[in-house]
Amino acid sequence: MPLLEYLRSHRCLIVLDDVQTIFISQQLAGNYQPGYENYGAFFKHITESSHNSCLILLSWEKPREIAALEGENRPCKSLQLNGLGPEAQEIFREKSLAEPEKWSELIDLYRGNPLWLNIVATFIQDLFGGSVSEFLSYDTLFLGDLESLLHQHFDRLTASEQQAIAWLANTPEPADISKIPENLQLSPPELLKVMQSLGRRSLVETVKQNRRSHFTIWPVIREYITNKTPSKNG
Repeated sequence: MPLLEYLRSHRCLIVLDDVQTIFISQQLAGNYQPGYENYGAFFKHITESSHNSCLILLSWEKPREIAALEGENRPCKSLQLNGLGPEAQEIFREKSLAEPEKWSELIDLYRGNPLWLNIVATFIQDLFGGSVSEFLSYDTLFLGDLESLLHQHFDRLTASEQQAIAWLANTPEPADISKIPENLQLSPPELLKVMQSLGRRSLVETVKQNRRSHFTIWPVIREYITNKTPSKNG
């Protein structure tokens, strides 16, 4: 492979953004679109070969090859990008939002996502004169322009994934997947595959409770799902 020889003789950094776009929609995470299957072999070959370079993939969806090859003592690793913490307050200062004592609540609700916070901060300034407390007094989270962004991700889900995430959206506490509700028409093996796929899509969070894994979703995703499918699994 000429590229691999080049990566061995030079120290290169290759960044591939929006990798999720090469995967097919409405199938479990990691299935390539027709004509893109060679990307899987490429990722695997780069990971298993000796060279002096670095390949960074930016994606909402993890390739199966990466999931199989990553590890603590291996050259292939995944990093879940968390949102901003107190640093996000700079966004609110630039937008001239009031009541700094309420900013941490806003950061938590939108999980510190800088794009989401920029959108909501502009909304608060435009409609509430910068008053965070007035915005927070509403029972529902504002989505606005976030809806179109989230729709791009949810349009990729299988019917089984949509069932499972609707169940999580209507479960206030982190859910124990060993206790499947009757209205969730998925067998235990199917549910395990679906939860793995949703995890690879960065749409669920794992929480440890009493040494068992429970699953939940972010408030913004919960709001989107309950607005989109208000009658499901309720």
